[in-house]
Amino acid sequence: MAVDLGAVAQELFEGVMAPLVLGGPVRPGHAIGARAALALGAGDRTGIDPDLEADVFVARIRRARRLAPIDRVATATPAEWTLAAAFHDVLQAANPIFDAALRRSAAARILALAREAIECVPEPANVLEALSRHTWFARVLDVARTDTTVSWWSGSRTYLGVEAPRRLQAWPDLRRVNVVATPHPLLELSPLAVDRARLTDAVALFLTRTPLTEIATCTREAPPFTWGPASLALLATRPGRTLALRVLARLPAAPVDGALGRATRELLATRGASGAPAVTLLAERALARAAGHAGRPENVEASRNDASFARGLGAVAAVTLLDAPGAVWPENDRRRLLDALDAAARSPAAQEAAAMLGERA
Repeated sequence: MAVDLGAVAQELFEGVMAPLVLGGPVRPGHAIGARAALALGAGDRTGIDPDLEADVFVARIRRARRLAPIDRVATATPAEWTLAAAFHDVLQAANPIFDAALRRSAAARILALAREAIECVPEPANVLEALSRHTWFARVLDVARTDTTVSWWSGSRTYLGVEAPRRLQAWPDLRRVNVVATPHPLLELSPLAVDRARLTDAVALFLTRTPLTEIATCTREAPPFTWGPASLALLATRPGRTLALRVLARLPAAPVDGALGRATRELLATRGASGAPAVTLLAERALARAAGHAGRPENVEASRNDASFARGLGAVAAVTLLDAPGAVWPENDRRRLLDALDAAARSPAAQEAAAMLGERA
């Protein structure tokens, strides 16, 4: 029987896409599959509530304007529909209803098809596409399943991702009823019908298709942040690097330095020649930090941890930019920045970073 793409699109938009943008409970339905996911962009979407579409449009513009002065965002592209459908199926694969001997293979199949759909989505062709995808998927790692445990004088029961029946919560004083709701992020769910490593790998693959989101969530525990072709291509452009600096500026500096330092160290060790965009990003973060410390030396740790490596490498690269022929900084500003960068550029971590850059030069 032919799939009603209009009905699938409506359910996907209302159950997953709109809540990702607006907030509220995400409610995935039946698995969509790779073939339907790839066809959704050309399907009929007349059944979608126009008021809900308008609310989503406004919220996406609001998120975009945190990073860039734009007044419009495009409606969902075929690639964004496919990514949304694939993420929907990733969520469905983690549904606890599949945690049974005869159903785990179905969950594994759903996850495999979700990955297949993601692999068919090209990386963003330009910075505007990267920003558009981010307005849809900025909150994908915030999705969590709320499990509710109801305990009473004679027992207890836990409900995974669904509300507890009201009858179990009746007469709370008499029956000594206690209700505890606990959110569990997607990659920390248990029980899980699919292999956790495969689920994590699917989420990592998904993030490569929305590189601005990948950078904006670099401090996550899983999947660990790494520099990939899409994120490096974004940084290779001046507008893309500006967006990346702005999303990173919204996060605590120390965890960002740690994530970027670890990822950049790995990148230089394996693919040094391709690491220039990441190094330039660290240099511009160092310049911004130095501008805030102008006139006084920055307190620099003697350690060589990942955060120190990021700051040291950034300082070394920033000094190189400031000393380059034709540098655009006025001399007084240049000297103040160099003074502010001096301690970080001479730190043990900076010496390690400089050695790695020298080896790859």
